[in-house]
Amino acid sequence: MGIGKVPVSAGGGAGGLDYDIIPGDATHSILFYRMNSTEPGTAMPELARTVIHKEGVKLIRDWINSMPK
Repeated sequence: MGIGKVPVSAGGGAGGLDYDIIPGDATHSILFYRMNSTEPGTAMPELARTVIHKEGVKLIRDWINSMPK
């Protein structure tokens, strides 16, 4: 994962998105997308997870959206 970085191994887990983190734009960031999924192969973290941690996702969304574009 990296800011403005193209993923090297996300495969289908990227959801058609291009960058791990896009400053100021959580909805187009792979990290935010994967944290909001419960689909095997997409969900992040991948192991032992069947629910979305809403507080954690909000924290990451707010952090990404607070970054200058």
